[in-house]
Amino acid sequence: MNEIGRPLPRKEDFRLLTGAGRFSDDFALPGQAYVAMVRSPYPHARILRIESAPTRAMAGVLGVYSGADCAADRLGPIPHNPLPSTRDDMKLTGPGGGKIFEGPHLLLPADKVRHVGEAVAMVVAETREQATDAAESLEVEYEQLPWVTHSEDALEGGAPSVWDEAPG
Repeated sequence: MNEIGRPLPRKEDFRLLTGAGRFSDDFALPGQAYVAMVRSPYPHARILRIESAPTRAMAGVLGVYSGADCAADRLGPIPHNPLPSTRDDMKLTGPGGGKIFEGPHLLLPADKVRHVGEAVAMVVAETREQATDAAESLEVEYEQLPWVTHSEDALEGGAPSVWDEAPG
């Protein structure tokens, strides 16, 4: 416990500050594929249709995947526990001391989007440019749903819920 309250030397600073850091995007391997994600422009919307056939036909496109593909392949939510869980963490509870609802962390949603920027489809292509162009061409049709921008508004009776499974 002698380190608490004392600055620790950071080993990575010099290489990062001098531009010598290496990141996954700095590597290119023979036969490497590239991914571009298609993200929702809406905070809350039902996904009505993703028209992928024209995108799949584009030069260099290796695949286009959506939440429907994940569901068809029976890919479940990513297991995780977003709540503090060690004995030293503050214990959180839901309203009235109940359990806190944890929404499933889906790879790609098949039903609706729950925040701006949520990924709704993934395009895989031979080059970064092909992946980006294909992602931009993908047609996604949404039905906007009611949403709120302030957490206090979300607590009001009748406020829209992004998770139908959450207890009211």
